[in-house]
Amino acid sequence: MARSRLAVRQTIRRPTSGKLRAILEDVGTPPAAPFVPAAFQETALAAARTGDVLVCAPTGSGKTWIAEQAMGELLAGGGTAWYTTPLKALSNQKFHRFGGLYGTEAVGLLTGERKLNAQAPIVVATTEILRNALYGTSTAPDLIVLDEAHYISDPERGTAWEEILMLAPKRSRLLLLSATFPNADVVASWLTDVRGVRPEVIVEQLRPVPLRYILADGRGRLIPPDALGHLPPGGRAQGWLASLMRDLEHYSLLPVILFYPARRQCDEAARELASLRAFGPELRAAAMARWERDYPVLRQHAFRNAVVDSGIAPHHAGHTTAWRLAVEDLLARGLVRAVCATTTLASGLDVPARTVALSTLVRNSPEGPVMLTSTEFHQMAGRAGRRGKDTIGVVVLPATTREEAREGLALIDADPEPVTSSFTPGYVQVLNLLRRLTLQEAHRELNRSLAAYERREEVARLRQAIMSIPPDELTERPCDDRLLTRGRYERMRDRLTRMQKRKVHASPEEITAQQVEVATWPCATCPVERKCLETIEALRAREYRRSSLRQALHAVEGALLDEFGRRAAVLRQLGYLDPEFRLTMDGQWAAELRHPRMLMLAEAVRRSLIGASTAAWAAVGGALATERAPRRGGEAGLRTLARLAKELAGIERQQALKPEEVALQFEPEWDPVSRRRIPSPADRRADAVVAWMRGADWAHLTRESQSEEGDLQRIILQAAEVLMQLEGLPFPDVRAAARDARLRLLRAPVV
Repeated sequence: MARSRLAVRQTIRRPTSGKLRAILEDVGTPPAAPFVPAAFQETALAAARTGDVLVCAPTGSGKTWIAEQAMGELLAGGGTAWYTTPLKALSNQKFHRFGGLYGTEAVGLLTGERKLNAQAPIVVATTEILRNALYGTSTAPDLIVLDEAHYISDPERGTAWEEILMLAPKRSRLLLLSATFPNADVVASWLTDVRGVRPEVIVEQLRPVPLRYILADGRGRLIPPDALGHLPPGGRAQGWLASLMRDLEHYSLLPVILFYPARRQCDEAARELASLRAFGPELRAAAMARWERDYPVLRQHAFRNAVVDSGIAPHHAGHTTAWRLAVEDLLARGLVRAVCATTTLASGLDVPARTVALSTLVRNSPEGPVMLTSTEFHQMAGRAGRRGKDTIGVVVLPATTREEAREGLALIDADPEPVTSSFTPGYVQVLNLLRRLTLQEAHRELNRSLAAYERREEVARLRQAIMSIPPDELTERPCDDRLLTRGRYERMRDRLTRMQKRKVHASPEEITAQQVEVATWPCATCPVERKCLETIEALRAREYRRSSLRQALHAVEGALLDEFGRRAAVLRQLGYLDPEFRLTMDGQWAAELRHPRMLMLAEAVRRSLIGASTAAWAAVGGALATERAPRRGGEAGLRTLARLAKELAGIERQQALKPEEVALQFEPEWDPVSRRRIPSPADRRADAVVAWMRGADWAHLTRESQSEEGDLQRIILQAAEVLMQLEGLPFPDVRAAARDARLRLLRAPVV
């Protein structure tokens, strides 16, 4: 039976295998050669020595090398640099790499909940940390590197990137790095306005490791892109994944990153592939042992044996940072055959593989499954091909149907989406701008944003459209506003008629008064009434268009200022700003809270809702975390905080602001599994954080809370970040409790 199946498999593949081999004929490892910088790298480095630079080059082309060389030169000359990334995992990766390059004493790390060697000449940080530092007056490094600069478009976090570019001192040179920045010239023009000097734009199209694109049908067989006629019917077959792995191995296309839209699918795929044993378990065991010495919890990891025995590993946000770092290390060293990953692995981490295989062209979103954007596709495809290790990189597109295959092939040539502003004024920004500027100056600062710059063309178009509408041509009229005057005249006449016909109750005196008003109104004696009536409808249409254009202009031009003004009004109502929009004493210390939910934190402190209890402040930190809540957990005594959240939401509604969803986090939920109401997400997060602070065992806590390890780790780290914010306040009891809670949270395996 096994022979017949194999024969059928070979028969089906025979028409396309020759074409596939032709596409993949140059798969292999290039001969060893000394590293020679590409021309774009040399050009960018030279430009970075004297001014701002924006580098757009494919993933794996060596953008980080430019930053490393620039920082090395600065360090040798006594200079300083900040290197920022969008992800804590990426910051940790760069911190360890730069420590190896420049020495551990020369590199610091700032990630919100931790400070390591913060006074070092080179600081690696998440982007928000640099933004917060720039709100002060002391941070002026010689060089600021913004890795993954396209994050300026991110709806949730892009504002921080934009603020850095607006706040960066003129003496600090900027180096922006991105693989997906198709409108770099637009952003460069904006930066010219903001900083007074145009940045050098370096665009490189050529990948050092070229990509080849092939398909995987529903049975997991590799086929060339032009072989859609050979797709078997019936969609995806059972056992397709093992078949895909065999084909990848047959064509020497390992290691591979297999992208899935959901964590569960990553783990299921890793379990399925773990049955395929691989050569070299002793090498992987030795490599894992090094990580297990630093992170003993990895010895009991559910997928440890899959890595050691089969070279298979899942990689997603549900796993701890230690696990993901270990997997990335083994992948980079060629000890892992396949990594089953969500798109988190596509976000800038320097862990390419020879091949990238997409299980689907769909990703999960809060609104449900959505198609991959071209930017997301190119970020994933960019992981294929390792410089110095591969002659080509291979991207495998799903082809369970012809339609899916065509959609995937169309993405190859689709340009990434333009980088656009997602700038939104928040309470942190309002306080920190008004701390050093008047309200009018703050408005001018907002008009320096990329958001305002992008709207200039539309503003100019709307202004021109308004100006092009001719004025009222009936200049000899005896009134100012013809539409208003005529409209009121007709309403008065209509009312007089109804009064005379007794349809409206009125006394003889009221009727007489109305007659006099009608008779003396300009329209009654207008010498050009006939011409007025002939042209008034055309005038009405023009004025309606003028009004519509003015409304559109206000919506485009005034949106940022309106949002800023409404948030300032909330802060003034609560006492953080005085009637002249200057910071009060409470506003001065509240401005030090640079957390997305700073208003909740500030009010909890100002109203003394929490006191000086270490556990209570740990609970607050957990409640205000944004990570998905554990499935299980108890009440955490958050009723006072819940009432505060509702009150603040009400105040925001009064100012026509959309309230943050934080109030909903304090509402109990219905659990469909147990068919009962369970504590709110905020309670469940807080309960887990307090339990960990009090010394709970990690394995026991993850089991009892029914939380994935990575989620629980991030909840605790986010709570620690809240607590670190509180440590900077001028209230000794709060400072001491927050510091005590934070230090008790930051223990292995969380850090």
